[in-house]
Amino acid sequence: MQIDAPRRPHAIALAALVLSMALLPAAPVSAQPGFTVSFGRAFGSIAEAGALADTNQTTVGGVEAEQLLAAQRLRLYYELDGGSYAAPGDWHYFLHNAGATWKGTFGEKQRHAFFVGGSGSVRANGSSWAAADYRALAAFSNFELRPSAGATVRVGYRLDARAFPDLAEMNQVQHDGFSSVLVNFPTRTTVIGEVHLGAKSYADTLAAVGPYDAAMAGAPGRMGRGMGPSLRSTVAPVPGSAVEHNHAGMVTFMARLGQSLADRTGATLQYYQRMTFGRVAPLVVTTPALYFDDGVYDDPFASDARALSASVKHHFAGGMVLEGRASRMAKSYNGVLALGPDGASLAGLDLREDQVWRATAEWTIPILPSRTGPAGIDLNIGYFFTRHRSNDAFYNYTSHNVGVGVTISY
Repeated sequence: MQIDAPRRPHAIALAALVLSMALLPAAPVSAQPGFTVSFGRAFGSIAEAGALADTNQTTVGGVEAEQLLAAQRLRLYYELDGGSYAAPGDWHYFLHNAGATWKGTFGEKQRHAFFVGGSGSVRANGSSWAAADYRALAAFSNFELRPSAGATVRVGYRLDARAFPDLAEMNQVQHDGFSSVLVNFPTRTTVIGEVHLGAKSYADTLAAVGPYDAAMAGAPGRMGRGMGPSLRSTVAPVPGSAVEHNHAGMVTFMARLGQSLADRTGATLQYYQRMTFGRVAPLVVTTPALYFDDGVYDDPFASDARALSASVKHHFAGGMVLEGRASRMAKSYNGVLALGPDGASLAGLDLREDQVWRATAEWTIPILPSRTGPAGIDLNIGYFFTRHRSNDAFYNYTSHNVGVGVTISY
């Protein structure tokens, strides 16, 4: 789908609503479709370390539409996500994703389940990162086993293939296998443990990029604020080295503790760790401020990470929800050089190291729930704080934002 450069994400809400309404049947059918439309803006400031704050405005919007068929075993869905980031240049984006999932059951009393499915995605960006547009296909298979009333075991595998029309060296195939265990205790405590083993193969990166050239990392047009194509070369292995192959590996661990504190109030505490090995990514996309962990541009195979987060959520009797979250993440990049204010690598060729603190408070308010029937309209209000510290000058800032949005669901 071709998107003209002047188009902006504030048009998403109207287009998404029209699309979602078009999916509704003219007459009752056995499986009603569902949809969710959201649109919001955040206003605030971003201050580079040691500098005055600049005011900014971020726009986000999206739509989710689904249709359940075959006694709700088959789910067809379409998702549109779009927005713009408050950075110099044109940092808007549109991400389309459509797919299908089939659910089957087996075992005594059909207590176990399996899921198979696939999806296709298309991403189109503004001019500041248009060179990183991509197309993707995914397939997955998961099993959900319930050995007892209070325990659930999940295992699964996912395959992703992504093609970058303007960056052949970033073409990639990614594998992810996982297993998790969830246990509910009589104390209204939930414990979850999860392990992922991942692998990614890139295109013929050694032939496409060649040995690392320090001058290339600071070359105009390969990185920087609003400078296309906004890419950074990484410290590539030299031909003949022990890692002269195109395969990167990753192991992640996650442990989460959930506890009910009172009726309608719950809290969670989570620890996450990621360890990488093998090949480093040939190129890394320069992402704008406040862009974190999308799994493609903020490539998880490009950094080791440790994160601790906590949240508290309260559901009011009238349907309002109040939630607060706080997190801290430390990231050590395995092949990305830290850059100074002039866009050149540091004298010691240090690799990038980040520390990110984030805190949010969000309030969801249903609008006239007694009059909207099967549809729901929510007003979303939130405050978002980010303190990003790095030896890379581009990622050294503090941000305060207040957001207001509307969500319509059916």
